Amino acid sequence: MYPYRKRLYTYLLIVFAIVALLFSFLVFINYTKIFAGLGYKTLNPGQEIVLKVEPKVKQVDYDSVLRIENKDGIKLKFSTEYDKELWHDLTTDIFYDTVTKQKTEFVTVDGEVVEKKAPINKNDGVSFDNNHFVIEFKGEKTFDVTNNKNYTIKIENVSNYSGKVYVSVENT
Repeated sequence: MYPYRKRLYTYLLIVFAIVALLFSFLVFINYTKIFAGLGYKTLNPGQEIVLKVEPKVKQVDYDSVLRIENKDGIKLKFSTEYDKELWHDLTTDIFYDTVTKQKTEFVTVDGEVVEKKAPINKNDGVSFDNNHFVIEFKGEKTFDVTNNKNYTIKIENVSNYSGKVYVSVENT
């Protein structure tokens, strides 16, 4: 009777291992589905997110960076309480001026940095609504939002459809 009992325990151990493996696989799949969307916010048309920029002005060098990940490529309008005139896109190193409605790029020509101004065209995905900066893109962008005082940034969905975005301000 002992060999049968040993074989039964072996089969039970194999069945238990298979069940545990399937259970852990299902938990892993659900875990990735649940936490893949963590931090993302669904913005409906006309809905906005308000972010606080609180620079560490007591430091000698301080920096504030706005990070946006636009999963669905919705059109976003940026506004501040003091009508920020210059938006610096750190991913492309282009400056967008809301007053002159131009973009400025600094390029290196023959070892010299040259300022290159150009009007905004539709291929840029950038437009202006009064003095507000409007941008439509899919993916990730980083903007320099450094200032010497605390302020808020409003990011509004001006598209006709909803989309998921992740936004954060890092004050270093």
